[in-house]
Amino acid sequence: MALRWMAALVALACAAAANPALAQYRLGEEPGFYAGASFGINGDDETAWRLLGGYQVNRNFALELGYHDLGRHNIAGFPLESDAVEVLGVGRLPLNEQAALYGKLGGYRSTSKGGGADERQLDITFGVGFEYALSQTLAARGEWQRYRAVGGGAIGQTADLDVYSIGAIYRFR
Repeated sequence: MALRWMAALVALACAAAANPALAQYRLGEEPGFYAGASFGINGDDETAWRLLGGYQVNRNFALELGYHDLGRHNIAGFPLESDAVEVLGVGRLPLNEQAALYGKLGGYRSTSKGGGADERQLDITFGVGFEYALSQTLAARGEWQRYRAVGGGAIGQTADLDVYSIGAIYRFR
Protein backbone atom coordinates (compact mmCIF):
# COMPACT_ATOMS: atom_id res chain seq x y z
CA MET A 1 0.00 0.00 0.00
CA ALA A 2 2.81 2.44 0.86
CA LEU A 3 4.38 1.88 -2.57
CA ARG A 4 1.07 2.89 -4.22
CA TRP A 5 1.04 6.10 -2.13
CA MET A 6 4.57 6.96 -3.23
CA ALA A 7 3.70 6.28 -6.90
CA ALA A 8 0.65 8.55 -6.58
CA LEU A 9 2.77 11.31 -5.00
CA VAL A 10 5.36 11.09 -7.79
CA ALA A 11 2.61 11.24 -10.46
CA LEU A 12 1.04 14.26 -8.74
CA ALA A 13 4.41 16.01 -8.52
CA CYS A 14 5.16 15.38 -12.20
CA ALA A 15 1.73 16.68 -13.27
CA ALA A 16 2.15 19.81 -11.16
CA ALA A 17 5.66 20.46 -12.47
CA ALA A 18 4.38 20.29 -16.04
CA ASN A 19 1.87 23.14 -15.51
CA PRO A 20 3.35 26.29 -17.20
CA ALA A 21 0.44 28.48 -16.00
CA LEU A 22 2.06 28.69 -12.56
CA ALA A 23 5.38 30.03 -13.85
CA GLN A 24 4.99 33.40 -12.11
CA TYR A 25 5.24 31.94 -8.58
CA ARG A 26 8.50 31.50 -6.70
CA LEU A 27 8.81 28.88 -4.00
CA GLY A 28 10.17 30.02 -0.64
CA GLU A 29 12.30 32.88 -1.94
CA GLU A 30 11.59 35.26 0.94
CA PRO A 31 12.19 34.64 4.65
CA GLY A 32 9.00 34.32 6.67
CA PHE A 33 6.63 32.19 8.69
CA TYR A 34 4.41 29.42 7.35
CA ALA A 35 1.87 26.92 8.68
CA GLY A 36 0.66 23.65 7.27
CA ALA A 37 -1.11 20.35 7.61
CA SER A 38 -0.72 16.91 6.10
CA PHE A 39 -2.65 13.67 5.91
CA GLY A 40 -1.34 10.21 5.10
CA ILE A 41 -0.68 6.66 6.24
CA ASN A 42 1.90 5.02 8.45
CA GLY A 43 3.82 1.81 7.73
CA ASP A 44 0.87 -0.27 9.00
CA ASP A 45 -1.49 1.42 6.48
CA GLU A 46 -3.27 3.36 9.23
CA THR A 47 -4.23 7.05 9.10
CA ALA A 48 -1.72 9.67 10.28
CA TRP A 49 -1.94 13.48 10.24
CA ARG A 50 0.24 16.48 11.12
CA LEU A 51 -0.02 20.19 11.99
CA LEU A 52 3.13 22.28 11.63
CA GLY A 53 4.54 25.75 11.79
CA GLY A 54 7.81 26.91 10.33
CA TYR A 55 10.13 29.74 9.52
CA GLN A 56 11.81 29.97 6.09
CA VAL A 57 15.28 31.33 6.95
CA ASN A 58 16.43 31.59 3.33
CA ARG A 59 15.87 29.87 0.00
CA ASN A 60 17.62 26.69 1.17
CA PHE A 61 16.85 26.33 4.88
CA ALA A 62 13.80 26.34 7.17
CA LEU A 63 12.99 25.37 10.75
CA GLU A 64 9.77 23.51 11.63
CA LEU A 65 7.88 22.64 14.79
CA GLY A 66 5.05 20.16 14.51
CA TYR A 67 2.56 17.82 16.11
CA HIS A 68 2.10 14.47 14.36
CA ASP A 69 -0.62 11.94 15.17
CA LEU A 70 1.21 8.80 14.03
CA GLY A 71 -1.93 6.65 14.14
CA ARG A 72 -2.30 3.02 15.14
CA HIS A 73 0.58 0.63 14.60
CA ASN A 74 2.10 -2.56 15.97
CA ILE A 75 5.48 -3.19 17.58
CA ALA A 76 6.19 -6.93 17.76
CA GLY A 77 2.42 -7.60 17.79
CA PHE A 78 1.77 -5.00 20.51
CA PRO A 79 -1.01 -2.63 19.23
CA LEU A 80 -0.30 1.05 19.95
CA GLU A 81 -1.50 4.54 19.17
CA SER A 82 1.32 7.09 19.02
CA ASP A 83 1.82 10.80 18.52
CA ALA A 84 4.91 12.99 18.41
CA VAL A 85 6.02 16.57 18.90
CA GLU A 86 8.95 17.36 16.61
CA VAL A 87 11.57 20.03 15.89
CA LEU A 88 13.18 19.82 12.45
CA GLY A 89 15.69 21.50 10.20
CA VAL A 90 14.59 21.46 6.55
CA GLY A 91 17.18 21.66 3.78
CA ARG A 92 15.73 22.62 0.41
CA LEU A 93 17.02 22.18 -3.13
CA PRO A 94 15.00 24.37 -5.56
CA LEU A 95 14.49 22.66 -8.93
CA ASN A 96 12.91 25.69 -10.60
CA GLU A 97 10.83 28.69 -9.51
CA GLN A 98 7.93 26.52 -8.30
CA ALA A 99 9.39 23.16 -7.27
CA ALA A 100 11.87 22.00 -4.65
CA LEU A 101 13.12 18.78 -3.14
CA TYR A 102 13.72 18.85 0.59
CA GLY A 103 15.16 16.77 3.38
CA LYS A 104 14.26 16.91 7.07
CA LEU A 105 16.30 16.04 10.13
CA GLY A 106 15.42 16.64 13.75
CA GLY A 107 14.25 15.23 17.02
CA TYR A 108 10.90 14.09 18.38
CA ARG A 109 9.22 13.15 21.62
CA SER A 110 6.56 10.49 21.19
CA THR A 111 3.81 9.13 23.41
CA SER A 112 2.69 5.56 22.73
CA LYS A 113 -0.37 4.06 24.41
CA GLY A 114 -1.98 0.65 24.23
CA GLY A 115 -2.48 -2.56 26.17
CA GLY A 116 -1.95 -0.79 29.49
CA ALA A 117 1.33 0.83 28.40
CA ASP A 118 1.85 4.59 28.32
CA GLU A 119 5.42 5.26 27.15
CA ARG A 120 7.38 8.29 26.04
CA GLN A 121 10.41 8.20 23.78
CA LEU A 122 12.98 10.74 22.54
CA ASP A 123 14.82 10.05 19.30
CA ILE A 124 15.54 11.36 15.81
CA THR A 125 13.29 11.72 12.81
CA PHE A 126 14.22 12.32 9.18
CA GLY A 127 12.58 12.35 5.79
CA VAL A 128 12.48 13.59 2.21
CA GLY A 129 9.82 15.32 0.15
CA PHE A 130 8.74 17.36 -2.84
CA GLU A 131 7.12 20.80 -2.61
CA TYR A 132 5.31 22.67 -5.39
CA ALA A 133 4.06 26.28 -5.28
CA LEU A 134 0.40 26.59 -6.23
CA SER A 135 0.39 30.35 -5.64
CA GLN A 136 2.55 32.95 -3.90
CA THR A 137 1.26 31.81 -0.52
CA LEU A 138 0.13 28.19 -0.98
CA ALA A 139 2.27 25.12 -1.71
CA ALA A 140 1.55 21.38 -1.90
CA ARG A 141 3.84 18.76 -0.38
CA GLY A 142 4.36 15.03 -0.68
CA GLU A 143 6.77 13.33 1.72
CA TRP A 144 8.11 10.30 3.52
CA GLN A 145 9.28 10.61 7.13
CA ARG A 146 10.76 8.04 9.52
CA TYR A 147 10.50 8.12 13.30
CA ARG A 148 13.29 6.02 14.80
CA ALA A 149 12.76 3.79 17.84
CA VAL A 150 9.10 4.46 18.71
CA GLY A 151 7.94 2.45 21.75
CA GLY A 152 10.23 1.35 24.60
CA GLY A 153 9.62 0.99 28.34
CA ALA A 154 6.82 -1.42 29.28
CA ILE A 155 6.31 -2.18 25.58
CA GLY A 156 9.68 -3.94 25.70
CA GLN A 157 10.75 -3.07 22.16
CA THR A 158 11.13 -0.17 19.80
CA ALA A 159 10.57 0.02 16.06
CA ASP A 160 11.02 2.55 13.30
CA LEU A 161 7.75 4.01 12.00
CA ASP A 162 7.42 5.38 8.45
CA VAL A 163 4.76 7.93 7.46
CA TYR A 164 3.81 8.78 3.84
CA SER A 165 1.79 11.96 3.48
CA ILE A 166 0.49 14.74 1.27
CA GLY A 167 -0.25 18.19 2.58
CA ALA A 168 -0.21 21.92 2.10
CA ILE A 169 1.58 24.90 3.60
CA TYR A 170 0.48 28.51 3.73
CA ARG A 171 3.18 31.21 3.69
CA PHE A 172 2.33 34.37 5.62
CA ARG A 173 3.33 37.31 3.38
